[in-house]
Amino acid sequence: MAELKRARLILFFCLLLFIGQGGTAAANNGWTIRINIPASTLELLRAGQVWYRFPVAFGKASTPTPLGRFVIEVIIENPTWYPAGRSPIPPGVNNPLGRYWLGLSLKGYGIHGNNDPLSIGNPISNGCIRMHNRDVEFLAGLVRVGTPVEIVYQTVQLETAGDKVWLTLYPDYYQRFNRVQDEILTLIEPQVLPYPVHWDGLWWLLEDDRPQVIELPRQLHLVLDGTAYPETAFFWGNWAFLPATLSGLWGEASATPYIELVEFMRTRAGQVYAVFDQQKKVIHLHTLRIYYQGRLFGQRGWFRDEPYIPRALTELLTKEYGPPDRTELLRANGEEEDRWIPLSTLMTCWPELEVNFDAEEWVLTLGL
Repeated sequence: MAELKRARLILFFCLLLFIGQGGTAAANNGWTIRINIPASTLELLRAGQVWYRFPVAFGKASTPTPLGRFVIEVIIENPTWYPAGRSPIPPGVNNPLGRYWLGLSLKGYGIHGNNDPLSIGNPISNGCIRMHNRDVEFLAGLVRVGTPVEIVYQTVQLETAGDKVWLTLYPDYYQRFNRVQDEILTLIEPQVLPYPVHWDGLWWLLEDDRPQVIELPRQLHLVLDGTAYPETAFFWGNWAFLPATLSGLWGEASATPYIELVEFMRTRAGQVYAVFDQQKKVIHLHTLRIYYQGRLFGQRGWFRDEPYIPRALTELLTKEYGPPDRTELLRANGEEEDRWIPLSTLMTCWPELEVNFDAEEWVLTLGL
C-alpha cells in the first residue's frame, strides 16, 4: 500500500512538472497568439480579447514569414542555434535566438528572442518571428505547448471609438496589393459601419506614408437652396468639407476637390451662408440666386450692402437689348469689382428693368 501511494505521488508531481514545462495537458489554458505581419505585432489573446501586444520582427520579402494557423510544439529556454553549414551557437549574448525558442508546428519556424534589439519592427529575418528578450520571456511564462498561433497579413485595421471609426494602414511589405483602395475596400466592404463613409473624401485625405491612422470621413447630405445637391459633403475630425464644384456657381474653378466649410464661407462672404444640422447630418447652403426672364441664371450673385450682378448677365442684356443708356456709368462702376455690377447701377443703365429682390430668401428676379 505504501508503494502504491508513493507511485501516485510521483505520478502527480510528474504531471505538475509536465504542465509547468508546457506539456500538452496545458494546451487549453485559454491563450491564443495572433501575429500580423504588416503591423509588426504579436497579440496575446484570451477569449478573443487582446490582453498584450508586443512588437516583433519578421521575414524579409525574399524569405517571407508563412501565413496560416499553427500551434506551439516546443518551448526551449536558452536554446542553441544550429545554423546550416556552420558550428552551433551556444546560449549567450551572441545567440540570435535569445532567451527562448517557441517552435511552431511548421518545421524550422518559431517565435524567439534576439541579440539585435534594433531589428524589431522590421522585415529582416529568414521567416521566424523575433521578439525583445524581455517580451519573449514574459510570453513563455504564460503560454504552453499546444497554444494556437495564427499568422495573418492585414495591411488595414479598423477600430471604433465612440461615434468615430479609425482606419490604420500598415506597410505592404510583401507587395500583395496594387492599389491602396483595394486594400481598404477588401476589409471594409463586408463590415457594417456605424455611418456611411465618404469614399472620395477618404481617398483625398489619405497620405502616402505608412503606418497611417485616419478617421473615416462621414458622408453628409448637401442641400443647395432647398434642393438636394448631386454631390455630398463629409465630416472629418471637427470639420465639414464641401465639394469644390460649388465654386462653379460663381463661374470659378478650384484647384482642390474639397474645401473646408468655414473657409468656403469666409472666402465667399456675401455670396453664401450655411447651416450645418449635425443631428440630421445635413448642410444647407443658401446663395444669391438670380432669375432672369423666369429662368435661373447660371451664375449666382453676391451681397454687399446691395445685390451684385455677375458681369456675364450685363453682357447678355447688352447683347439682347442693346447698350445701356449710360454706358460710361456702367463702365465706371464695374472697375471696382471687375466681374460684378451693383444692382443700382444695373437699374440706372436699364431703367426699364423690372426688379424684385427677396432679401430673406436671397432671390433676385429680373425682367424686361
